[in-house]
Order: sequence, then structure tokens, then C-alpha cells
Amino acid sequence: MEKVPTGLRELDGLLGGGLPKGCIVLLAGGPGTGKTILGTQFLYQGATLYGDPGVFVSFGESSQRLKEFMTTLGWDFDKLIRDRKLAIIDLIVARGGIDAIVDMILDKVRETGAKRLVIDSITAISLASEKRIDSRVLVSLLHRALEEAGCTTLLITETPWGSVGIGSGVEEFVADGIILMETFLEGAEYKRRLAIIKMRGTDHDTRRYKYTIVKGDGISIIPYPEASTPR
Repeated sequence: MEKVPTGLRELDGLLGGGLPKGCIVLLAGGPGTGKTILGTQFLYQGATLYGDPGVFVSFGESSQRLKEFMTTLGWDFDKLIRDRKLAIIDLIVARGGIDAIVDMILDKVRETGAKRLVIDSITAISLASEKRIDSRVLVSLLHRALEEAGCTTLLITETPWGSVGIGSGVEEFVADGIILMETFLEGAEYKRRLAIIKMRGTDHDTRRYKYTIVKGDGISIIPYPEASTPR
């Protein structure tokens, strides 16, 4: 199976070389876990290290705020946009139904020749939908369309505090993979860790690994697993 390296050396090692090309991976986590950072890092490394054009779809914050935040990490998104290596779709106020949203995303993927896509987040779409099944429909529609385009996708979803579920309870059964990011209390300090819950077609590591967020590096995984396996 052809792999798409994330650009994060430790994560690619846990994945056996990277994400399966053309897959949709659910990036799930609570507030402050760095989901958006990991998503943008996937696009930034793809553009700068591998020459892969990417698209970031934002339902949570404006493109200007996103670019300013990425600058604090040392990543120049404006240059990538000028070089046509990155496009940002700002859908804070989305108009139309799910079909219209999917069409808008796919049009931008085709226009830019994107090989990497990040959608932040499926939760925002779900909250605006009347039925929970809409999340599953959206993921299914994206899956079929993006497979044809050969686009590898990270689909961000929020995990509420104290929840043992992932996302809204439907999209994880459609996605090809799940990467869970979480915070936990260690002594008197909150730490972060992640685990690859599933990844179809890949013999991946299933243990939890702590990680930090470092300016200029983004997500940096500590290469020593915890003793216990993820739930």
C-alpha cells in the first residue's frame, strides 16, 4: 500500500511509514490537544518537504487568524499560498446543505491539485445539522470523491471533556483510521498523549505516546510508549 508521510518522523514510524494514500483519518481530541496544529503541520510538511499541494477547510476560525497562529509556530502560510502550495477555505458561515459544502471542497481540491486535505472540523458541521446521520453522510460522500482524487484527508473532530466516545458516534465507523489526542493529569500537571486507534491496511503501533508542542516544530512525539495500551 502506498503511504503518504505525515512529515512527523515519530508518527510516521508508528504508522509504518505514513498514512495510506487516499485515506480519510479521523483526528479526534478534546480542547487544547493540538488537533489543528497537527492538521496544519501535515499540510506544511507536505508542501515544504514533499511538494504536495494542500487544502485547509476551516469551520471554526477565519483564515487570517489561522495564518497568524501558524506564524507563531514559525510556519509561513502566506508564502505557501503565494506559491500555490496551499489554499484555505473559510467556511465559518457555511451556506447550503452538505452536498453544497462537499462540492465546494472538491472544487478547491481539483483546482489546486491537492494531495492533502484537512477539514476542521466535522463537529462544527454536525452541530449545524438537524440529524446525526448527516456526519456519516458527509464522511461517506468525501470518502468516495476523495478516493478518486487520490487525496489523503485528516478530518478533525472534537471529543467532549469526560467523554469515552469519539466524535458524534457515527463518523468513526466510516473513517479509514482514527488518531486519538488527549490530555491527562500527571501529578499536578496536565500532559498530552496520542494513540493510533485504527488504521486500515496498516500494521501500526497501538500504544499511547506523550507529545509536546514546540515552536518551530509543532507536535513533537516523545519516542517512549506508556506501559498501558489505549482504551
